[in-house]
Amino acid sequence: MTLFLIALAALSWTGLSLAVLAMVLRRTGTARQAAWRAFGIGLVVNTISAWYAAPGEPIAAVILIVLCHLLLLPALLLAARREELR
Repeated sequence: MTLFLIALAALSWTGLSLAVLAMVLRRTGTARQAAWRAFGIGLVVNTISAWYAAPGEPIAAVILIVLCHLLLLPALLLAARREELR
């Protein structure tokens, strides 16, 4: 149960951080470019943070972060496409 709650918290935090970062980066280009940049920046920063934050099992922490990012990428790109169509 604890592992499920940790995964849910990681997924929600990743979603929030990617959405805010994409919104900020939207000013520098198209919505799709902002989504990909937010994905890349978030993945790199969160992976490095997870690696150093979990000294006992860094591989498991990194896998969790990568999976959360990959799960949220389609939703982020779908939102970018909707915004470009408006």
